[in-house]
Amino acid sequence: MKQNLKAFFSPKTLYFVCGKVYKDTSYANRIVHWFVQHKLPVIPITPSNGIVDLQLDSITKKETKLTHLDIFSSINDALTEVNEQNLIRNFDSISVCFVTRPIITLGILKELPSITSSFKLPINSCWFQPGSWNMDCIKYSEKVLQLGEEKTINDCVLVNGSANYCKSEYGELGLKKLKTQN
Repeated sequence: MKQNLKAFFSPKTLYFVCGKVYKDTSYANRIVHWFVQHKLPVIPITPSNGIVDLQLDSITKKETKLTHLDIFSSINDALTEVNEQNLIRNFDSISVCFVTRPIITLGILKELPSITSSFKLPINSCWFQPGSWNMDCIKYSEKVLQLGEEKTINDCVLVNGSANYCKSEYGELGLKKLKTQN
């Protein structure tokens, strides 16, 4: 793969982390904290909703005034709320970080074309954490989503994200306004 880790990041991108974001010791939860620590607008996604407590991590606690992030059950639900809050105009794309089993990852990938079409936000890139992908996921990302090899990333954001990210124009962007969809 000719991946370009910097291609995942953009100043006007809204980020999603899909996985067990609610579980305080999970990699998905740690990755959500990483995005918050880098002041990137991130929305955690898992089917069961809930919250990510940002006060449990001492580094995150220093970097943000937010006490928690609401977890959404799907990217579609999250974008609906972002749109209702009139914040969607601030973004020109989305990037999705997967910390899910490959079968779940592929299911979410297959939902993305209709979601991005509905909200008129293209997919900037997909970042597959170790263990979250198989060749079906890679092929779908490269061919169907047309992200190519460069924007289909298979790496660990906790290890290599800091050297490759760019600052967001909007930081936390008042995402604290978002309410969990029930």
